Amino acid sequence: MVFESLGIFETYSLSASLKAIKGINKEKQVNIVGKQVLGEGIVTLIIKGDLGAIKRALAFGAEAIASTSEFRSSHVIPLPHKDLLSITGLKRK
Repeated sequence: MVFESLGIFETYSLSASLKAIKGINKEKQVNIVGKQVLGEGIVTLIIKGDLGAIKRALAFGAEAIASTSEFRSSHVIPLPHKDLLSITGLKRK
């Protein structure tokens, strides 16, 4: 049984998040399933997929905006709890 993991990627601006999405999309085994625009321009991208693929995708996203100072943080949740998935509107495979 394979469980999907979650990745969270934050930037300081919408334009940086668009550049990061371009990098994240290099990894074909992940899906960007959500985005939240928080106050002061902070943008959070939510990614789901296999654990290794998420780690690679977050690295690609960070590399894509490395020349700017717009990267805020990234985090991987390897085996999210079912309640967390329901809050985000996702389902476990």
